[in-house]
Amino acid sequence: MLLAAELTRLVRHVAATRTFQGEADIHDAVDDICEVFPSMKVDEILTCFKYIRQGVYELYGNFTINTLIECLRKYEMANTVVFREEEHRQRKRLMNTAAFDVRRLMSDLENDGKLKTSRRLLDRTYIPYPNDKTDAKTQSTEQHEETTSQTQRPKTNEEGTEGTP
Repeated sequence: MLLAAELTRLVRHVAATRTFQGEADIHDAVDDICEVFPSMKVDEILTCFKYIRQGVYELYGNFTINTLIECLRKYEMANTVVFREEEHRQRKRLMNTAAFDVRRLMSDLENDGKLKTSRRLLDRTYIPYPNDKTDAKTQSTEQHEETTSQTQRPKTNEEGTEGTP
């Protein structure tokens, strides 16, 4: 109803009473606008009507539904599309930043040893997978630690002093 009232006001202002003779023509124009521009907000359409009244968009000849739709397309390309693309860029930048922060946080926690896989928390009662690199790495690290701890034990003589191997 708001669009119909504003379109009636616009028609009177531009003196287009021949093409929009009755309320049926006004309602058809509003239906066409809503059908062609479903994503445009009512405020944007009303702003475009204001620009038409102010003469921002040139009206050559009769003011018809096609002329009105063409003016709305020009407005959409000049204002709405640019605004939505900028809004999309900002949201995308925010999402990429958030994703990067989560990845960085996970790697920092993993490096500090605070982030452990659930299998490491199960008291080492799991069966290692043969192709899993983390299991192979864990096993080789544990085997290396066991061998180094056994070989680095100092030997003692009968006198109680440490000797060289």
